Amino acid sequence: MTGSPTMLRFHVFGGVLSAPFPFPELREAAGDAPVDWTLRVESAPAPHVETVPVGRDQLSPGVEASLVRTPTGLRLSFDDTGTFDVNDRGATLTWYPVPGIDRELVRVDILGRVLAVAVHERGILCLHGSAVALAGHGIGFLAAKGSGKSTLAMTLAAHGAHLLTDDTLPVDPVTGRASPGVHSVRLWTDAAERFSELGDWRVGLSNKRTFDQLPDAFIQHDAVPLGALYELVPVVRNAGEELVTRTPLAPAHGTITLMTHSKLGALMGGAESLRVFDYCASVAATVPIYRLEVARGLDAVDRVGEMIVGWHS
Repeated sequence: MTGSPTMLRFHVFGGVLSAPFPFPELREAAGDAPVDWTLRVESAPAPHVETVPVGRDQLSPGVEASLVRTPTGLRLSFDDTGTFDVNDRGATLTWYPVPGIDRELVRVDILGRVLAVAVHERGILCLHGSAVALAGHGIGFLAAKGSGKSTLAMTLAAHGAHLLTDDTLPVDPVTGRASPGVHSVRLWTDAAERFSELGDWRVGLSNKRTFDQLPDAFIQHDAVPLGALYELVPVVRNAGEELVTRTPLAPAHGTITLMTHSKLGALMGGAESLRVFDYCASVAATVPIYRLEVARGLDAVDRVGEMIVGWHS
């Protein structure tokens, strides 16, 4: 008979995740730290339960995810990594894996949509964005994949800010506070070379360079009130044109912008979409939201970063 697996503890989303395998993307927590989420792995298939469809989303060509409501919580299924039951108001995460799965791909799903579903159950909004802390406030950048939000956040951190999270931004809609998320950053080679002094990196998914162990002084470890959220829109700028243009959005427009950039997107349909809308409206009512048009390309990113730091210092 085999014993129970050794459980490890990690800091993430302002809490502690207990898991039976390592997460190199996360900082380890003390062995006696209170646990917010427990990940369990089952070898048997997911049990049959009554379900109510919530939403579906195509994540990449040939890979789809679906979300259903069960009698005990929510069930999130991925074509390529398996099924996750999220129960006990998000506290218990049970993974039913597909055979032969890449463990890094599973970690990406857990640190993205699975935990986003878990904190949704506790009334927290997860946005698809990267963020820094500057002068005691959080500055978030929301954008579609490949728009440069990770590079911009890292650039601001190199100019004196502290990295709050990459790719997934958890926000409490009641208090307007943003929690530290994942401090592991994945960048394309040309962008990663700008930050080579920050330490070792590994080749991760999509052949991106992944920085798992950023210097401690580079990172924000505590929650901060949000000072601004920016919808990042890369544009082509001609010589002599402004590198950055920011336009404030009215709360109604800001609410729609946040809905557009919610981490769970089309997965949150039906009644769950109403909850997400309420979360977004609460945030938009208290946090300034802007459309931020920035010059496309790496040549201007340092000057763009300096300007944004100047606005919020």
